[in-house]
Amino acid sequence: MKKEELKKLLKKYEHGTLSKEEEQKVEELLESFDIYNEFLNDAVRDEGIKEVDTSKIIKRAQQTFFFRNTLLVISFILVIVPLLTMFTVVYYGWGREHSKGNEAIQTIGAVTEMLIPNVYMDYDNIDATIHPFTMSITTDKYKWLGDERRYLGKDTYNLFLNDVFDKESNYRAIGYAKSHLEIRFVHPKAKYFLPDERTKIESLPKDWPLEIYISLDRSYSLQEINNKFKGYHMTWLALDTGIEEQMKDDLDFIQTPTIGFPYKKVDVDSVFNRSFTDYKEVVKGLELLNKHEKLATELTEYKDLKVTERLQWLKTHKELRVYGISITGTPQDVFSLEKMREVKVIRMGQVTLP
Repeated sequence: MKKEELKKLLKKYEHGTLSKEEEQKVEELLESFDIYNEFLNDAVRDEGIKEVDTSKIIKRAQQTFFFRNTLLVISFILVIVPLLTMFTVVYYGWGREHSKGNEAIQTIGAVTEMLIPNVYMDYDNIDATIHPFTMSITTDKYKWLGDERRYLGKDTYNLFLNDVFDKESNYRAIGYAKSHLEIRFVHPKAKYFLPDERTKIESLPKDWPLEIYISLDRSYSLQEINNKFKGYHMTWLALDTGIEEQMKDDLDFIQTPTIGFPYKKVDVDSVFNRSFTDYKEVVKGLELLNKHEKLATELTEYKDLKVTERLQWLKTHKELRVYGISITGTPQDVFSLEKMREVKVIRMGQVTLP
């Protein structure tokens, strides 16, 4: 309040011309002055000063208040941070194997292995760090190239309670940006044209290792896939769940991912291991994604996983039907694939220098 405004208020107060609200405001202000003067007088008596050096006392009082407040803040931090960390540990750890922390790790594994062809999570190398209200999960990722396991790098997922607020990767060229999404498979009944890349593949040296994505002419049973593509290094199978034939434009593929399952065992020694080679295990994976669909969606670049519809379709048909295959091989393998009537579209994946 400015000096002139205060003078006017005090004059009106003296003549009794203030409203009740203004009168109460002035009285509160005068009371605060009384308290402040009392404090100054006490400070003077403590110092044994007869003549008041007001500026010096005010400065000393400010310093005292500063140090007191600083000590209070430090004490608060030293007490509250451990308590909040303990709360977060209990939040993520309560329930042991069914705890929120373990379920988050299992959901990350299912998202990795059921939404990304030939990418696996190393369950033996998971780093989980807890801070107040947050948990950071860092996982090692790898893929198969023939019979060789190739290390990819690390993905880090930062959670605020049960929500993902950040994702980082040290091996993805542009991280988790939508612009890196690829359309690898197309259902034979979908009204969508996916260009074939076999000519591009055949232009490479014949012995160069690479990934090949194959879209089939119809959906096949797992047994038929095993028989027809025996001898190829299959890594991942695109699953028909009734949604795929409805995909008709780029927006559909950006919103909703192809879903499938690893052809190989993920980790034979891990407690999280799934063989992914039978109907029941694939249903379990989808049930996990369905239970944590919000978390699963936040872990990806996609906005609509359609897990509920897919799970219902799969339970109704009671078998696995495959319309796409991811294999690792060489351009020479494409020559033999071209002769198979079951092969509709061939796309090129990652090329690895020999």
